[in-house]
Amino acid sequence: MTLWALALTIASVPAVVLPSPPAAAAAQLDPVTALRRRLTSDDGVTFSNVMVSRSGGKPMTFRESGVHELAQGKIVASEIVRPKDFMFGKYRQRLILFPNRVYEQSAGLRKYLPQGKSWVVSEEKQSLALVCGQMRLSVPGTLKALLAATEVKRPSGVYDGTRTTLYEGSITLGELAKADPDLRIGVNHRPTGKYARVRIDWQLWIGQDQLIRRCHSDSRQPGIPKLSDKPIHYVNDIRLSRWGRPIDIQAPPTDQVATYDELNIPE
Repeated sequence: MTLWALALTIASVPAVVLPSPPAAAAAQLDPVTALRRRLTSDDGVTFSNVMVSRSGGKPMTFRESGVHELAQGKIVASEIVRPKDFMFGKYRQRLILFPNRVYEQSAGLRKYLPQGKSWVVSEEKQSLALVCGQMRLSVPGTLKALLAATEVKRPSGVYDGTRTTLYEGSITLGELAKADPDLRIGVNHRPTGKYARVRIDWQLWIGQDQLIRRCHSDSRQPGIPKLSDKPIHYVNDIRLSRWGRPIDIQAPPTDQVATYDELNIPE
């Protein structure tokens, strides 16, 4: 939101500059309050994310983009497109997520689908969030904890048409877990022990409307809980735009959806 002023000059009285009502309202907001309001707005936000991971060998880069639907104080649905899936790194993937199920469409599954079907549904709980690395930015408590850990704050560039302020700091996974009881790493594990001590260096670019426009995170983790003890270096860079865009994410037509039990996978 751009700031503007109206100068009123009356006779010999010096000019008085008054902020516009929208600018004054924005000035009274803080990022956590702005987020809470937006999460109940019944609209959406667009995102794009680049994640780079390295575990000893050549770095692997993954990209995704999409939209989140916001309502009831949380993210209620997400639609995500990945040029390459996160598991095999070779198939274009489209996902539609709701709190209790996820629909997937990908070239890797196409040959196993029954005739006339183009989607696969998995009915399991989904943790929907606006994620930057392990930081779930759509959780107000997480954003509050990050801002409390700010070490540097300074004016920065323009993102999504708004001048931003850059906040920088660091936080541990354990501190994040205290702020976000639903935080999980690996395959649904709470960060404890050496994982709780993992430090994340982060940067947030916040617009004049107090909404996040960009997030960058960098962390080195001692592996994946219960799966691998090989250290991993994660770097995430997410851009957020079009806060307040109309959005109504719908499930695919029922006659185009198969379950995993219906896939024709050779034994």
